[in-house]
Amino acid sequence: MGHELYRVMDLPVLQNRTFADAQSARASACADMVLVQDEESGLIFNQAFDPDKLSYDSDYQNEQAHSAQFQRHLLDVEGIIARHFKGRELIEVGCGKGYFLELLRERGYRITGIDPAYEGDNADVIKAPFTSGLGLSADAVVLRHVLEHIADPRAFLAQMAEANRGGQIYIEVPCFDWIVEHRAWFDVFYEHVNYFRLDDLRRMFGSVHEAGHLFGGQYLYVVADLGTLREPGETP
Repeated sequence: MGHELYRVMDLPVLQNRTFADAQSARASACADMVLVQDEESGLIFNQAFDPDKLSYDSDYQNEQAHSAQFQRHLLDVEGIIARHFKGRELIEVGCGKGYFLELLRERGYRITGIDPAYEGDNADVIKAPFTSGLGLSADAVVLRHVLEHIADPRAFLAQMAEANRGGQIYIEVPCFDWIVEHRAWFDVFYEHVNYFRLDDLRRMFGSVHEAGHLFGGQYLYVVADLGTLREPGETP
C-alpha cells in the first residue's frame, strides 16, 4: 500500500529529448504522475508510471558536463570512487554520452560503459540497455542518475548483483529532501519514477561503506556491497 503525496496530469514523458521541429515537440507524448510513498520501504515513486512510454535513444540529451560547476562535481565523484575502487575494474551502467567514463579512463581506470544513448566511438561502450544477458562483470559498478529512471529499482539492483556476482556499487541519485526543501518542483518529472531520501537508499543494503550528499545537497550517494542488497521489508 502507498500514501499519495503529489499528483499532476499530462506531463511530457521525456523532458530531455530533442526534436527536429516545434511541431514534433508539441506533439510529444504526455502522461500522469501520482507520487506515493511505500509504507513498508519508505520509497517514493510514481504509481502511474508506464516504462513503455519512454525511449532512451540518441535523441535523448541530458549531458551536463559542459558546465564548469558540474565538472567540479564529477571530480568530487571521482574522489569518492578513488577511495573505494582505485585499481579495480569498473562498469558504468548508464554512462550517457561518456564524459565521466572518459574522465575515469584518463585517470587510469579500467572501465566498460553501457548506455543506449551513447554517441561516441569508444569500443568499450556497449550501446544498449543493461541486461544480465550481456555477460559483463567487474569489481564494482558505477550507477549515476539511473536508478531514478527504473520502475522497480530493487529488482534492477538484484539483477545487477546476480549478473555481476556481487561486487561493490556506487549509486548517485537526486535527493528528494532537497527538492522539497527548495520547492524545486521542476525536478519532479515523468522520466524520474523514483524519488530517494538518503536513509531509504542506505536501508536497501546490509553493508554501506560511505554515504552522503553532493552538488550542494541536490544529489545523494552511497557506496555499498552489491551482494548485501536486502529484500523488501527486511529489518536493517
